[in-house]
Amino acid sequence: MTNAKVIIDFEGSISFEIMESLLNELKADQNFNTLRKPARKRVYGTVVESMDNIFKYAAAVRGKVRVVQKPPMIKVREQKGKFVVSAGNLVQNEQVDDLRFKLNRVNQMDEEALKSLYEEVINKETGEEDRGAGLGLITMALRTDEDIRFHFEPAGPVHSYFTIHITIKD
Repeated sequence: MTNAKVIIDFEGSISFEIMESLLNELKADQNFNTLRKPARKRVYGTVVESMDNIFKYAAAVRGKVRVVQKPPMIKVREQKGKFVVSAGNLVQNEQVDDLRFKLNRVNQMDEEALKSLYEEVINKETGEEDRGAGLGLITMALRTDEDIRFHFEPAGPVHSYFTIHITIKD
């Protein structure tokens, strides 16, 4: 997006303190505060969900594994009445197919199908090994009128860098 106003541009580890600081930065932004309340809630919720996903699911790199050194990131920018929330973090390559499946699935659904899937997933029993049912992705898909854009970039023998972009209209 050209001529976009960047509201948040953060790279690094996500902690509760960082989350709070970035959310305060968002709430202090003039463009954010001029949004109608429903749009403000969609943007805010998407930023929270994106940071929460990084905090919970970013792959830890241990030992001497060669990996592209690219830290987690969160960015929020505004242009012409649209807000774009972008987030990125390392994931295990074994997670890529599942994430891609979940993202393609929510991108193909209309609002009613997404609501139905949300109810199905939230009422499903979770196992000990379950790393997430995709509720966050479903919720973010419900907040946008556009497809969720995403990309996986190889980052070593066992990791990929996962980037997601969610566009929210005013």
